[in-house]
Amino acid sequence: MFTFKRKKEKQFHFFTHSMHSAIMIGADTVFIETKDNFSKRGIRDAASQKERLSWMLKEGERKEFARLHHFLSALSESGRVEYIDSLEPDQNRLGKAKVVHYYLKRLPAEGIAAYDFAWASYLSGTRWENGGYIRKEEARQFKLQAVRQAQQAYNSWSEFITGYIAGYQFMTAQTSLDHLRQNDWNFSRSFVSKHGNLSKSNWHTDFSNFS
Repeated sequence: MFTFKRKKEKQFHFFTHSMHSAIMIGADTVFIETKDNFSKRGIRDAASQKERLSWMLKEGERKEFARLHHFLSALSESGRVEYIDSLEPDQNRLGKAKVVHYYLKRLPAEGIAAYDFAWASYLSGTRWENGGYIRKEEARQFKLQAVRQAQQAYNSWSEFITGYIAGYQFMTAQTSLDHLRQNDWNFSRSFVSKHGNLSKSNWHTDFSNFS
């Protein structure tokens, strides 16, 4: 039993760290500046950290993406083009609409949920690590919930990473992938390397009874 539990714990560690690796996709994201990631999301104590993490898991940035996705899906192709063109004065709205339009039929039903789940897991830092505020067991439960929801939303690491990339583009309103290609070597190495967490993570590992 002890050996099985230790093996499961190791699998959980590799899985969560693989999810965190997706965050490397954004060049403006610096892992060592963890406290900045907390502060810019309004996390200043245990209560606000739990509130923010719960929001990421229940609603997150994917709600805005889904709303726009639903709206564009109801329009004809010409109607979508006309609507997007009408947003020209507002570059942020224009960029987001273009991203949603591009991924209209390229993502599972949960859309960019991978972006929310990766960050929910990563920002589940305790008061002793990563500059967080919540207790160790609370952090573990948030991470576990993020993993379970990610597995329900996507069928593979490939789908998860695509969902994260779409989420990153949506949040930054970047329609070009050039910004991502600047870091493709480091990113590819982290996912392809036999020493990387992803190579040690089976997407279909069952964490349903893990606690």
